[in-house]
Amino acid sequence: MAAVPGLAVSACSGAERTEAAAASPHPATPAASSPAAGLTSNGYGRTAADYTRTGLTPGTVQQWEDGFRTAAGNDDPDVFEWWYSDFTGDDGTVVSFTLSTRLDDGFVPEPGEERRKPKSAVIVTDPDGTSHGGTQEYDWSEFSAARDRCDVRLGPFTFTGDLKTYRMRGHSGDVGVDLTLTSLVPPFRPGTGVIYFGDTDDHFGWLCVVPSGTVTGSVTVNGKERSFTGHGYHDRNWGNRPFPYSVEHWRWGRGSVGPYSVIGADLHLREQYGSATVPVFLVDDTKAGKRLVGAYDTRTVTATESAPVPYDDPAYPRDYYSKVHWTYHDGADRADFTFTDTGQRIVSRHYLTSPTDAQQKALDRLGIDEIWYTRYATDNDLTLALATTHASGSGTGTLEAAQFGLADAPPRTESSAS
Repeated sequence: MAAVPGLAVSACSGAERTEAAAASPHPATPAASSPAAGLTSNGYGRTAADYTRTGLTPGTVQQWEDGFRTAAGNDDPDVFEWWYSDFTGDDGTVVSFTLSTRLDDGFVPEPGEERRKPKSAVIVTDPDGTSHGGTQEYDWSEFSAARDRCDVRLGPFTFTGDLKTYRMRGHSGDVGVDLTLTSLVPPFRPGTGVIYFGDTDDHFGWLCVVPSGTVTGSVTVNGKERSFTGHGYHDRNWGNRPFPYSVEHWRWGRGSVGPYSVIGADLHLREQYGSATVPVFLVDDTKAGKRLVGAYDTRTVTATESAPVPYDDPAYPRDYYSKVHWTYHDGADRADFTFTDTGQRIVSRHYLTSPTDAQQKALDRLGIDEIWYTRYATDNDLTLALATTHASGSGTGTLEAAQFGLADAPPRTESSAS
């Protein structure tokens, strides 16, 4: 297997960059071992043993956490990692900017060596819904990433930042971007941000680096540059086990209501991992730069899905969930947030339309008929009844559904509570 060049990026030479990355004292990804006492299984790590194992500090996010976390295991086709940002312009333009180490981003079982390639996904969507750009795969000679900070370079694109300010640049095909994202609130990591599936051999990680920020810069479409101002977001994911093997489904929503930004996640693991539910509920006051709720414990966070209703689109003859409602309750503090689908489908993707024999055998073993991903525009409702803040209101956002364990996406099931 070919080695991945340029594990670090700086002004020094290639040899110096690789040497500097190898000298990093921080564990980029958990080492494999059998289950260990004190570690959290099938949920985000929260114990002293979890923090020790991952080299993390409770309540503190360091720059290296936004670096190349899977560098040591990148030769493994099952390993994946991506850096993601999206931006909503004041004029309604939407930009999605992703740099990945895998073509399939961990969504396909038995991905195979041929899928172990980096890719970019840069899309500019005009206010009228017209999209430009798309995905592009690259050779490893066109990829480099630092371990000690976010500094990723892939083909013509760069993604750099320091937990507070990020810059995304590059031009390919009919789109170009030069955008600067400045965070309004601190990064959010649920515990260690790492979920161990059963033992420490297999894991998945998530870090929300910029839950909400301001954006300035420009976008170029078909040779015409226009200024861009608005709001944005940045997170990143990594792991070493394709999602179909570990995840039944997830619902993930993000939006805003006045000065408040909200994230709700509801991850359901497969039966062999105890059918565990892994929730996240985050509320930030972007005006004050203050975190109001940052919860990921099933004892304080629940998510309830409404029954599915028909989606009237001949091109997408499926049902969709009209609402997902998150509730946070900790002592006297309570918060409620509801994402209601507007019926506007932003994107849908059928990950496996023509599975290989190996992939089909893997799907048969898991009892999976189809693999889907969908994202809808939403109307949002928020109620806060906290010791420091009482507020309510409505806003807008998006809700995504990733579905691995059932034939339809979203599934045809009864209402369920986390």
